[in-house]
Amino acid sequence: MKTTPKLLAATAVLGLVLSVLLPPPAQLWAHGGEDHGNTAAAPGSVALTDAVALPKESQFLFGIRTELARYSATYSRLTLYGTVAAASGGEGRIVVPQTGRIVSLAARVGQLVQAGQPLAVIDQTLDATQQIGLSTEQANAQAELRAAQQDYNRLQTIADIAARKDVVAAELRLRQARQNAAILNGQARTRRVTITSPISGTIDVFSLAVGQQVTQGDELFRVLNPGKLRVEAQVFAQDLAGITPGAEFRVEGLQGQSGSAPARLIVLSNVVNPVNQARQLILELDAAGSNLFRAGQAVNVQVLGAGSSAEKQLVVPTTALTDLNGKPVVFVHTAPETFKIHYVQPGAANGEQTVLLGGDINENDRVVSVGTYQLKSIYLNQ
Repeated sequence: MKTTPKLLAATAVLGLVLSVLLPPPAQLWAHGGEDHGNTAAAPGSVALTDAVALPKESQFLFGIRTELARYSATYSRLTLYGTVAAASGGEGRIVVPQTGRIVSLAARVGQLVQAGQPLAVIDQTLDATQQIGLSTEQANAQAELRAAQQDYNRLQTIADIAARKDVVAAELRLRQARQNAAILNGQARTRRVTITSPISGTIDVFSLAVGQQVTQGDELFRVLNPGKLRVEAQVFAQDLAGITPGAEFRVEGLQGQSGSAPARLIVLSNVVNPVNQARQLILELDAAGSNLFRAGQAVNVQVLGAGSSAEKQLVVPTTALTDLNGKPVVFVHTAPETFKIHYVQPGAANGEQTVLLGGDINENDRVVSVGTYQLKSIYLNQ
């Protein structure tokens, strides 16, 4: 069917009339109780300014760990500086008993040995003066032996008329002369000494070789038992109040050295060092703690519970603190997949805990202790 010009003109006039008479389109407002579709913003249109959204899967992937902020008095601690040393039976130093030459060496660096195990054999060497002296002593001993023998034989021939006391004295003289001659002859024939380990442990570094000449008093070996260590610390007058009967002690490596272990108090010496007026504190490490440290290592000694009446302070793990634009912050786990940033004012700190002097952190807030670097990176890139 063909469209006539009259029909087209009527349609145009009708559209014009409707556009004039109908009101303009207005905004639609949603009200309660009706669902008007998904009104969430498009992804990326709104960014979190003080939080990080991280799905559970990513939290497991990054190894995120949290701990509770808490009030604690154990942070009221005293820090002492000490040195690790070998405890009784933890170190054995073997010195040369006589000048000589090494003829046998059964020890190796790092070897595990038992107490009494042979380590080396030394053949004594004598200089000219010593050789002359030994020869003279041997000659004198032989001469005394011959004279004693002759005197004894003479008295035996006249035993029926000789005094009994003279016969007994001659017999004792002969016996002593024989012993002296035997000792000197033995020294001349055998001058070898076997060196044994005084304790069980590990042989430390040494540089010896078969045939090497050694001098009396020189150190040959050092045997260490790493499971027997102690810590020696200096306690000054102003710190003595912190060494209480109920105090606990923990040994920590210095900055850059990881590891810490509990220690047991052995004694607080009553003797005052005349140089620095300090008293010596001796602690003993258990076997597990001894594996973390070595003799001669400098350490910190934390006296926990020092001043137990001190006021409790809010503490968080030291690993929970990081910084944003130079300001210290912690991440608080506020929702299953949300970590909020809190600016804080940290106080005194050690390797485990940090006191919070200010900031919007409350007791039992769950702060991130592991994975702060990952959360910080995500926040800076979102």
